[in-house]
Order: sequence, then C-alpha cells, then structure tokens
Amino acid sequence: MVKCIYLGNILVLKTVIHFLILFLFSISTQAQVELDTHPVDTTTQTTYYTDYSDQLLLKMMSVVKSNSLEIVNKNGMEFLELKPHGISSLGFGFNYKWLGLGIAFGLPASAQDEKIYGKTSRFDFQLNIYSKKFVIDAFAQNYRGFHISNPTALTTWDSIPFPQRDSMQTLSVGVGGYYVFNNKKLSYKAAYVRNAVQKKSAGSFLLGGYYNIDYAGFDPGATSFFVPKYFPQEVQDSFALSAYRSINYGISFGYTYTFVFWKRFFINLTAIPGIGAQRLIVFSSSGEKNTSTGGASRFVARSALGYENKHFLIGLTNYVTTGNFEFKNFEIRPSTHNVKFFFAKRFNVKKKR
Repeated sequence: MVKCIYLGNILVLKTVIHFLILFLFSISTQAQVELDTHPVDTTTQTTYYTDYSDQLLLKMMSVVKSNSLEIVNKNGMEFLELKPHGISSLGFGFNYKWLGLGIAFGLPASAQDEKIYGKTSRFDFQLNIYSKKFVIDAFAQNYRGFHISNPTALTTWDSIPFPQRDSMQTLSVGVGGYYVFNNKKLSYKAAYVRNAVQKKSAGSFLLGGYYNIDYAGFDPGATSFFVPKYFPQEVQDSFALSAYRSINYGISFGYTYTFVFWKRFFINLTAIPGIGAQRLIVFSSSGEKNTSTGGASRFVARSALGYENKHFLIGLTNYVTTGNFEFKNFEIRPSTHNVKFFFAKRFNVKKKR
C-alpha cells in the first residue's frame, strides 16, 4: 500500500511538472525559472549548511520587475530618467531535486495609474542555474511604454501625468556566470532558492564573466525622441538622442556573504562589479548614426533576507544589474530590477521504509 501511494505521488508530481513546462512556454507574460542542474548536490550536509534538494519546495510569491534607462549629460550634470509603469505580479513555483519553475502573472493596472504613468506592455523572462560551485543568470526583457520620472529636474512641470513616451521600447538580453570559491561553507542556493539552509555565517569570493545586449529606441521611421518636443529647446538639445544599441562583455569579480543570526534568520549581501569592452551605436535626434568601441562597466547587486521555521519559510530577494556606457559627453545607464517576496513550505516526498 505504501509503495502504491508513493508511486502515485511521483506520477502526480511528474504530471504537474510536465504541465507547468508546457504552460510556461505557451504564455507571453512575465516568467521566471530557477534550475539546479547538479543532482549530486542533493542531501549535501556540512557543519555550515544542509541541502534539501530531495524535498519538494512549493512557493507562493509576489514579484516586481522593471527595466529602466538613465541618460546623463556630463556637461551640465543633467540626467534623464525613463521608467516603465511598475506593476506587481503574483505567482507560484516549486523546486525538486534538479528542477525548479516559477511563473508570475502581472496584476492589472488601474485606470488612474495608467493615466499618471502611461501603459506598459512587457515580456520578462529570467533563468537561474544554481549548483554547489556555480551560479548562472540569464534574462530576456522587452518593454514598451515609458514615462519620464524626473520632469521637475528638467523643466517646470506641475501637471498630474508624467511626460509619457508610449512608443518607446527597450530590449535587454544577458547572461552571466560566477564560480563560488568557498562552496564548502557557503550555499548560494540557501539564500536565493531556499532548497538549502545556511546554518553558520560564511562568505565567498566570486569570479566570472558576462555578455549583454541592450537596446532602447522607437519604431522605425518614428520622429519620437527620449525628450518630448514640448519640452524647452535647451532640454531637447541637452539630450539629443533617439536610440542606442550596445553589445558589451567582460569579467566580473565580487564577494557574497550570508549572516546567520538567532538560528532561524539570515541576510545575504552580494556585490559583483564587472569591467569589459563594448560596441555602441547611438542615433542622434537629427538621424545621425555614431559608432564607438571601448571600455564599459556593469554592476550586479543582490540581497536576500529570510526566516526559517519548522513548518514554513519566508524570504525577500532583490536583484539589480546596471550597465554604464560612455558616448561623447553622455553616460547611458540601462538597469534591470527584480524584487521578490515569497512564502514557501517543504514536503518530504521520499519513499518511507
């Protein structure tokens, strides 16, 4: 009887996994995937952490993602901030052994919010691979519909709606990987997947690389620019750009540390600066195309905090990656943000003897 129940549970679990995989690739809403491709890590236990990959971890989560752009004119130290309409998403996910999936659906925006910030359509996909020694992050984001979030820093602006750039779109595709040197004492999965538990405070140096493609602009043939034409002429002249494309790659070196306190609480802080090369194409508002190559930088910051209980666990994670490209007197800074709060519980699905 026990064997039948066990085989039935496994069959149900496999069916759910297959359904979620098919469902994930049939939707065009926000999605996030977490994978651990090293099943040999399962049941790893040291004096510093315990791996629970052999248990089923179910999550309910709230996610806020964004893809924004900042342009700085170094001559006048002016800056232009372009942001999408930020919305929250609700979702669910699971982790079991080598596989994890998470799907989040954007909540509908109110008519009042859309009036103030404009409409934003988005596709936001994230892939994370965590093993004992390696961390790999990949993402693909496509946003359309932005607003200028700092109009009062550029001109007199006292109306309720923010200046909107409805036809502006951004595309960001990137991948980065890191090696965790102190993997015998620090579990990165304990902070960001939660299918492991960090029992003692520990830190580690990280070394890796990255490759990113960034784009921001408007529809082909459009006469729209980052700064609206109803802004003062001197402001338009200060940010006389209409689009850019960038390919950048390089190496990253950083550090991560998890503080464990009161046995059941933890905080992780991670900083990973990177330096490398870029190929940048910038289009001016007059239609002129400029191409440049040179150095570029990218910075990744992560943080996590959580609480571990016998019956449940909760956590909050924050992920930010920012690029910095220089062109003449401009600095172009695309950034990606991901904040997730989740409530989870582990289930022991191993066969009982």
